[in-house]
Amino acid sequence: MRNSIICYINGEKHQLSDDKCALMLSEYLRYEACLTGTKVVCAEGDCGACTVLKYNPLDENGIDGKNFISINSCITPMATLDGTSIITVDALSHEDKLHIAQDKMVDCHGSQCGFCTPGFVMAMAGLVEEKISKSDNEINEQEAKNALTGNLCRCTGYDAIIEACKAIKPKEEISLKKRFLSSQQENELKLTIKDGLHIKNSSFEFFAPKSIKEACDYLKNNTNTRIIASSTDLGVVHNKRKIKLNKLLSLHLIEELYSCNEINERYEIGARVTLSELRHFLKDKNEEFVKYLDIFASPQIKNLGTLIGNIANASPIGDTPPALLALNALVEVNSSDKVRTIELSDFFLDYRKTDLKPGEIITKVILPKLLKDDFYKLYKNSNRKDLDISTVNFAMHVRKKKFTIAAGGISATPLRLKKTEDFLNQNELNTSNIYKAIDIMHTEFKPLSDVRGSSSYRRVLIENYFKRSISQYMESQS
Repeated sequence: MRNSIICYINGEKHQLSDDKCALMLSEYLRYEACLTGTKVVCAEGDCGACTVLKYNPLDENGIDGKNFISINSCITPMATLDGTSIITVDALSHEDKLHIAQDKMVDCHGSQCGFCTPGFVMAMAGLVEEKISKSDNEINEQEAKNALTGNLCRCTGYDAIIEACKAIKPKEEISLKKRFLSSQQENELKLTIKDGLHIKNSSFEFFAPKSIKEACDYLKNNTNTRIIASSTDLGVVHNKRKIKLNKLLSLHLIEELYSCNEINERYEIGARVTLSELRHFLKDKNEEFVKYLDIFASPQIKNLGTLIGNIANASPIGDTPPALLALNALVEVNSSDKVRTIELSDFFLDYRKTDLKPGEIITKVILPKLLKDDFYKLYKNSNRKDLDISTVNFAMHVRKKKFTIAAGGISATPLRLKKTEDFLNQNELNTSNIYKAIDIMHTEFKPLSDVRGSSSYRRVLIENYFKRSISQYMESQS
C-alpha cells in the first residue's frame, strides 16, 4: 500500500504523507501552498467563497465527460483528494490574459467588496468547462443562476454577477482541462489510484483500500474509525470543532462503488455516486426525483456529496430519505463475513441511529424503477428556495392504487406513514375517507418546534402536501 497521497494543484504535483493530509483543502491552499486567492468565510460549504475545480479519473459515469467540476474546498480533507487534479482561482489567467469569467466580472462590475468574487469566478469557470465540452457558446439567465446557486454575496447586487455570467462566450476560452490535465498527469493519477492508501502518524490515520473486503476487514479491527464519503457533513462538524476527523476509512479508491447500474426493474447506486451523478443518471428515468434534486444543495455540494452519505447521516431532515422511502428503496450493507439487504423503512431506528451493525458498510442503494402508470410526487419546504435545510419534506408514490407515503422533519427519523397508507389502501378514495386519512396521519408523528418552524406549522405543511398530492393523483386518474 502507498503511504502518501498524490494530487495535482494547478498542474503541479503535491505528495503528502504527514499531518497535512488532515487539513482541509482550503487550509492547505492558503497556509501551505501559499495560494491565497481561495477565500474562507463560512467553513460550512454554504457560501461558495472557497470554490475550486476538481477532476477525478474514477468518476466513470462522468459529469459531462469528466470535466473539472466545482467543489467547496473548506470542507474537503486533503486525504480525500488523493488521485485528483485541482484548479484554483490563482491559476485561471493565461499568458497575461484573464480567464473569460474574470474578464466578464470586470466588464460587468460584478465584484463588490471582492471577498466572494473568487468563488463566483470559479463557479462560472466550471460552467464554462461544461459548455465547452458540449460545444455550446451561450449561457442563459437560468443556467447562470443554477451554476451560481452555491455562491453568496454579502454586499448583495447579484444582477451584475448574473449579467457577467450571461456575457460569457465559452468558445472564446481555452478549456482548463486542456491547459492543466496533460496526458502524463492523467496517466500518473490513474497509476496512483491502482494501489490502496494507508497513512498513519501520531495524530492522523487514513485508510483507503481497493476492495470492499479490505474495507470491511479494516473496520472490523478498527471500530472507532469514521467512514468518510465526501465530508459535506463531517467536514462541517470538524470545522466547528465538535468532532475531530483523526481516524478515517475512505471508499474513494474502490472503483465498483462509482457505478450506477440498471438491472431488471431496479437501479443500483454505488456508495461513491455523487448527487450530481445520480441526477445525470436519472434525468430521463425519474423526472420527479431529478426536479427534487434541483431544489436542494448547491452544485458544489452535489458534486461532492453522495446519496449513501445522505442516508447514512440519518438526519430527520435529510432530503433524499423520504423520496427513497416512498419508492420502497433498499440498502445493501457489507461486513467481513456477509452481505445483507435492508428495507430503508427498517434502516432508520432513532435520531441519527441506523440498523448498521459494527463493522458494516453501506455499499449500494437499490432503487425500484418507476412504472409507466405510477404516480410519484415530492415536496420540500425550507426558508430559502435553494441551498437550505428542509423544514419538512414529503413524498407520495402510488402504484396500482397502492399508496406509499413518507415524510421528513416531523419525527426523530425519516418516517413512513404506514397507518395512513393502510387506511388508504383498504378504503375507497372519496372525500370522507381522505379526511379520515388526514386524522390518522396526524396520530403518526409529533413534530418538534425549532428555528425552522413550529410543531403546528409542520403539521399544516404535511397536511397541505398530502391534500395536494391526493388531488393531483385523483386528477391523473380521471
